[in-house]
Amino acid sequence: MLKSLDFQERMGMVTRTISNAASDLWHFILLFLIVFIGYAIVGVLLFGHQFEGMKNLSSSCITLTILLLNFDTTQFFASMSHAADFAAFHIFLWSYLFIVFFILF
Repeated sequence: MLKSLDFQERMGMVTRTISNAASDLWHFILLFLIVFIGYAIVGVLLFGHQFEGMKNLSSSCITLTILLLNFDTTQFFASMSHAADFAAFHIFLWSYLFIVFFILF
């Protein structure tokens, strides 16, 4: 698919760059998915019984994506903090934000 964009010089440079970085991109995507799905599963186990946004794996993934992109913890604080222990909630929330946002991005 990327070879079809080689007709223009600048687009060719972009496609060659993506082709050269493909193995690194696949490793990053794999690592990101492992960490993200791991946090989604832990979110379901910790908060799924009381928090609607973490009731199953798909809604947990959506909630974690919104949390990552929005970076507004107050939106989920009231609901999630009562669903689990205070320390577990904060460890989950801040470790997720730190690992996914600051390390993976």
